[in-house]
Amino acid sequence: MKNTRFHIVLLALFGLSALTINAAQLASAKVLSVTGTVTSYAENGEESPLAVGTILTEGDSVTTTALSNALLVFSNGSELVVEENTSLTLAELSQEAFSGNKSYEQLQADPSQSQSLLELNYGKVSGHVKQLRAGSKFFIETPLGTAAIRGTKFEVELSYNAERGEFVFSVHNKDGKVDIISRYAGSIEYGRGNVGDKGYDSSVSEDTSDPIPAAHHIVVRLSKDDPYFNDIIDLLENFPPDGKRPEIIIEDPIETDPESEDVSIVSPDA
Repeated sequence: MKNTRFHIVLLALFGLSALTINAAQLASAKVLSVTGTVTSYAENGEESPLAVGTILTEGDSVTTTALSNALLVFSNGSELVVEENTSLTLAELSQEAFSGNKSYEQLQADPSQSQSLLELNYGKVSGHVKQLRAGSKFFIETPLGTAAIRGTKFEVELSYNAERGEFVFSVHNKDGKVDIISRYAGSIEYGRGNVGDKGYDSSVSEDTSDPIPAAHHIVVRLSKDDPYFNDIIDLLENFPPDGKRPEIIIEDPIETDPESEDVSIVSPDA
């Protein structure tokens, strides 16, 4: 009798362990297609060409160059295209274990509670987040704000307008539910083409969250004249992966002893 109980306990522990491992494996994204030159970066910095069938997990990044893109499908069934000249990091991924034998791409809805936080460092992503369960999240975060995707086809972009000297964060809700979380004053008014345009206001103490109606588009702009521009934007990360990075300029150099070793400032292009 005691041996029977012992075996039952072992089986229960083994089952719990298997579920835990399964959940960890589920918190991932599978590469369905690759066009052009696309590179993946592991959390430890190791890089490799992205290939169809690769499984990406929390901490991995994907970088595309000109005329390149990659299609990913997540363990909750959501699909995402990493467009050209884009840098994206899978910052946080979790998925509760679930039964069934459907592959990621066959899922038509979130099969269990999931959490996805993607960091768009620069560029554009588009995709389709399928119906999420209560408590599930699919967030795309940028330095200027976050797109909280509730279930829709969407586009999110972070770009730099050199002519106007401003960074632009834009979110397009094509047909479902998307909230924008950012810092701006006042309410959003939509003009021609159902586009709402707001200036990022670093003086606002808390983020504002607003729903974006279906077939509407919100643009948030950060001017280089904003006193907190350099605190908000990381010029090494938030520029095109294959573009020319701006030179780093230190306005107040540290005085050094003439007899001490020379201190060199190296720009990202060096």
